[in-house]
Amino acid sequence: MHITFGLFLDARQGPSPKNFFNTPIAGRLGFLSLLETYLGLSAPGASTARRVAIYSGLLQVHDNNSRFYSESLKADSIGTAARLLAWRDEWRLGGWDGSANPEHPSRIQELAAIEKAALETLPPGEAERLLLVVQALSASGPGPIKSVHLVDPLEDFPLLWRQVLERLPAVEVRLPEPQGAGQLRAVQEHALTVLAGGSAGNLTAQTDGSVLLVRALAATTAEHWLSAQHLHQPGDRLILAEEAGDSLDMSLSATGGVNCGFERPSQLRPALQALLLALEMCWEPVDMNRLLDFLTHPIGPFSRPARSRLARAVAKQPGIGGEAWAAAKAEIAAGDDANEVADEITFWLESERWSRADGVPVDALIARVDQMKEAMRRRLSGESADVASFAAAHSQCAAVHDALTELARQGLATVLPRQIEQLVAHATPAGAINPAAVSHVGCMRSASTAAACIEAADEVVWWMPSTPALPSPLPWSPAEVSALTQLGVQLRDPARELVSLAQKWLRPLLAARRRFVLVCPPPGAEVHPIRQFLKKLLPNIESGALDLDTALGTTLLGATAEILPPQPLPVTPRNIQLPQPVQLGDAAQSFTTLNELFNDPALFVLKRVADLEPTSALAVAEDNRLLGILAHRVFEKLFALADALTWTNPTAVAWFHAEADSLLLTEGAVLLMQGAGVTQQHFRKVCEGAICSLLDHLRSAGAVQVQTEVGFAGTLGAVPLVGKIDLLVTLGDKRTVALDMKWRSDNYYAGLLRSGEHLQLALYSSLIAQTSGVAPAALGYFILESGALYVTAADTFPKAQVRRPPDGVTVATILDRARATWNWRKQQLDAGTIEVIPEDPTDEFQGPEGTLSVNGPSKWDRDHLVLLGGWQ
Repeated sequence: MHITFGLFLDARQGPSPKNFFNTPIAGRLGFLSLLETYLGLSAPGASTARRVAIYSGLLQVHDNNSRFYSESLKADSIGTAARLLAWRDEWRLGGWDGSANPEHPSRIQELAAIEKAALETLPPGEAERLLLVVQALSASGPGPIKSVHLVDPLEDFPLLWRQVLERLPAVEVRLPEPQGAGQLRAVQEHALTVLAGGSAGNLTAQTDGSVLLVRALAATTAEHWLSAQHLHQPGDRLILAEEAGDSLDMSLSATGGVNCGFERPSQLRPALQALLLALEMCWEPVDMNRLLDFLTHPIGPFSRPARSRLARAVAKQPGIGGEAWAAAKAEIAAGDDANEVADEITFWLESERWSRADGVPVDALIARVDQMKEAMRRRLSGESADVASFAAAHSQCAAVHDALTELARQGLATVLPRQIEQLVAHATPAGAINPAAVSHVGCMRSASTAAACIEAADEVVWWMPSTPALPSPLPWSPAEVSALTQLGVQLRDPARELVSLAQKWLRPLLAARRRFVLVCPPPGAEVHPIRQFLKKLLPNIESGALDLDTALGTTLLGATAEILPPQPLPVTPRNIQLPQPVQLGDAAQSFTTLNELFNDPALFVLKRVADLEPTSALAVAEDNRLLGILAHRVFEKLFALADALTWTNPTAVAWFHAEADSLLLTEGAVLLMQGAGVTQQHFRKVCEGAICSLLDHLRSAGAVQVQTEVGFAGTLGAVPLVGKIDLLVTLGDKRTVALDMKWRSDNYYAGLLRSGEHLQLALYSSLIAQTSGVAPAALGYFILESGALYVTAADTFPKAQVRRPPDGVTVATILDRARATWNWRKQQLDAGTIEVIPEDPTDEFQGPEGTLSVNGPSKWDRDHLVLLGGWQ
């Protein structure tokens, strides 16, 4: 077996033109696993999360409140343990045996005091695994390994790796060499000379285009260019994309190219989000946005249809346990797996919750993680394309479970939200790849790091290099570094790492046989050192760069893109003329539908005739509409009590205090969330004031009955009509008053009464008269926020503010205008004419004499108005 070994070759993608049997190409983890396999040392690896949890316990045991890490451990036990474990692992790789002398700095002595226990209890990391490999190689030899080809200098490897390599046969360092010819070869050799400290000098001006700089204002332009290049000039091409490879693959596929298969691991893959979302359900108060995310997420611990039903209930009534929630559970109970799903709903959503400040009991958290782990395990038997994601998610759950079990063994009682987030992050260090990110037949060769460009290609394209990751400085003081050196520890040298990094940046250039292309990121990104280096080697490279935006449409780029002339947006039509009448049908109308028809027939036709609805996006309401709905529910509950009208104001307020918490939990939990305290207090204050104000008005009027949400049915001429009245008040003399409750906007609603435009109340009055034979004595609006009551008659509520319509305007005249408006609009629709009304319509949009004024559409209908040309 002949091994090619490099520090960063684990990130190599391929495909390779030199794939031969028994010649693997491996990085550190790949080569270590191969050695362990042949030496009989393979064993299940411990997760980073579990190692951090164990080391956290060791720090706690050895902490005497005066250690250098004591205060940090109290503030952030997981973060402190992770940082110190990284120090410890780096020292071990450098040859530290865990010892320290009394004269050494205190931090080294304190970590050395922990190391003896760590060797016994801490699962092996890379250093411990390498020590076992060294021992096995010394005892049994290298096995099938015949030679090792190093692509990095030997001094770049940690000490323990060098000890491993000393015990392997035919280890040879063969650094990448120039592969080009002609002018490209000269540039490559000159680059090596400059990097070695030689003079930059002056190269002969390039004339063959073998080193090319490509610029574009947008990444999409460059992606389309590359796709066209490879389509029309196929060849041996290597693409190096360190950051935006997945976006490049998408453009290649969309333009008829072939996926390179860039794998971009991410912690945001849906399968890896499921655990944190599920654990968010532990906290009190419930974050309703996270609850909705949990219910609508494609992956969860129980049935997706059941979660979808509950999500719709939460969007309707943001809470757990309300009417909508109960109705959703009743639907779920009709399914085949009703009992199992009911148990899951209880476990995840209706069981005990805990304060974020105090933390969740570790046993309860382990139970939840165990449930998620089992849910992910069941999915491993699904489609092979999904197994990669779910395998990563199962490993994530298993790692967090192991870490929590270790913390429980150490006696930890509760876990805080930040600790959970840290454990999950350590359990998913790289994330999961996109299952669809696979290379296709005929794809270009690809690499995701410059260090992996070790094989020559006719053309090498370095795709949009930007901000590089530079070596970090050593986190220890000079005295500590000196002490570790005395102990035989060989630490990394940041200066040496920077030189090695520069050598790795040259590998793509050196690998090019015919042409090297550097595609620059869009303007505004940081300039990568390789671009600065090329400019130093070739001062004229910028002036000779290919500007794709300038070259579009030229013979150089051919038909890479077609330039489209700008087109003005369509003008909103005045009328839409159809060849056939618009059939309204015989469905009962309400104030809402009539208001749409009267003020914008096109909107009415789209919503009520064509039955077009915008895309449903479930969201938790947090605006004044929610506050108004909740306040309506308060008064529904209040007047459902037979003796409510006999209560004093303090009694009613005390009832509200007792009822409000339950109402918010079940229907307005968004007001209980963190950050919603001001809105919640405002809601409570408004409701208290509104209850007292309305009861005062009712007592002063001698009310004997108040009905809420009263439904009526009748007609408007020949049109079937339905309505639901917020408050129907019966006075002592049997007269009634119809009131509509509004959250705010006193001036607007008082103005409707004064101007005689209160169509909604007039329709309610007509419905009541048709049902009972007697019209209400007055109509009015009760404004919740101010507690003001505006009515049309003075002899009903003594303390109300009377807003009489203009002389000659009565309920009858308003209804006559409504019937005239209906007839006018129906005549238009019968002729196939649909009028499109803009916002704030001018006089030309008003109807004939005797019709209601046309006010235009509401801002709440933007989704439909866009279809009519509402582009602004």
